[in-house]
Amino acid sequence: MAIFLVEMADGSEMILTAGRATRTEAGDVAFEYVDARGNWSLCCTVHSAQMKTAYARRVGEDGVARWVPQLSAGRWWAY
Repeated sequence: MAIFLVEMADGSEMILTAGRATRTEAGDVAFEYVDARGNWSLCCTVHSAQMKTAYARRVGEDGVARWVPQLSAGRWWAY
C-alpha cells in the first residue's frame, strides 16, 4: 500500500491510501486497491479539472519521507 496526496483546485487536500495510482490519458488520476489474489479494483477517481497536483509519499536515500510530485501531463503509475 502507498500513501498519496492530492491538492485540489479549490485549495483543499485529500490523502489516500491505495495499492497504486495512475494518471489516465484524459488526465484524471485513478486510485486502485488489490485483493489477496492480485485482482485490482478502482476505489476512487479524481477528475483533472478538480485537481492541481498529485503526490506519492516516498522515503529518500537519507531515510526521510517526503511527498514526490507526479507528472502533471502524460501517463504514469505510482505504487
